Amino acid sequence: MQQLLILFIILACTSPTLIYAKDKNIDKYSKSSILIDQDTSRVLYEKNPDAKLPLASLSKMMTFLLAIEAIENNEVKKTDIITVDASIAKVRGSSYHLKVGEKVPLYELMKGLMIVSGNDAAVAIAKHVGKDDKAFVERMNKKASEIGMTNTHFVNCNGLPIYDLSDPKKPPKENISTARDIATLGKYMFDNYEKEVTAITDMATYSYPERGFVKNNTNALLRILPEVDGIKTGYTGNAGYCLSFSMKVNETDKNEKERRLIGVSLGANHKDKRLSASLAMLNYGRDNFNTKKVVEKNQLIGKKYIKGLQELEVSLKADNELYTIIGNEENLNCQVTFKEVSYPVKKGDVLGVIKYYTDDGEILGSVNIVSENDVDHASFKTKIKMIFAD
Repeated sequence: MQQLLILFIILACTSPTLIYAKDKNIDKYSKSSILIDQDTSRVLYEKNPDAKLPLASLSKMMTFLLAIEAIENNEVKKTDIITVDASIAKVRGSSYHLKVGEKVPLYELMKGLMIVSGNDAAVAIAKHVGKDDKAFVERMNKKASEIGMTNTHFVNCNGLPIYDLSDPKKPPKENISTARDIATLGKYMFDNYEKEVTAITDMATYSYPERGFVKNNTNALLRILPEVDGIKTGYTGNAGYCLSFSMKVNETDKNEKERRLIGVSLGANHKDKRLSASLAMLNYGRDNFNTKKVVEKNQLIGKKYIKGLQELEVSLKADNELYTIIGNEENLNCQVTFKEVSYPVKKGDVLGVIKYYTDDGEILGSVNIVSENDVDHASFKTKIKMIFAD
């Protein structure tokens, strides 16, 4: 008969008595929206998050990401000088005001792309990084597929609708995505290139004296919440007012680790409503959730005895630390599952798992239970005992 001494599980599963209920009426203005925790990917709020909609200039997030990666991979350099041709200068809509023959460094174009939402800057970057704007769009779609943007398709690098001039009444071709996919893109950007991203997206005002260019960041959240550091605005008539946003939440007594919220608002019918929806989601995510450490790395979980024999004692520990994000009034539950333990056991063998979940079954995280010691030198007498043990 095997025995198990649990030293930790009861404490780890202690939780509030109230059951957390999500407020479904936080965002009153978006057609589709989502708010996630960066570290855990947990969805804290959602409203029609998988509706396929035009994403307007949120498309430039992918253009920006591919430019960063091209620099990281030494395909191009920040200091590369791009000469503006007629195909770049004629691009309509939100503009960096590039002129034919003008020479601009790639890094300045990246600022013009993200801070002032220059459609012309997007084309200049696409032609430089991809050597051809169509090839660049293929790269955009490939990257979207690689990182799990399953409902996204790009037709250009900037999000402008493409009309059929021979049939003006025909619906335009547009970049299509979902709030969930754009949050996935934002998370990928911050997971892999946080410093490179925020070096630009956190700039409240962009100034380039050599061009006589000064303009405020189109992301008004930066001027309202100091913890906000990105990401991108968007607007077309079909897409409405869109915003992908990010904000750090500082460590406190309740919030045991600095965390980042990433959110998306699509399809508001006014820029002030876009702002209100985004602020409501950020305030909700900041005020109603906290990050908790539920397991320490190498924390003792308990002991298990092979065949119930005291001399075959296996000490059990957590193989890693685990933080999870949980609502202020949300129950934290856990389930411990052990494998059948047989002789011999090596240090580091995975012998079980602890899963943490909410009352409605949403998994918040898990950690493996591993052996802290070797049990592989049993005496002859002990081996005889094992034969006759239950």
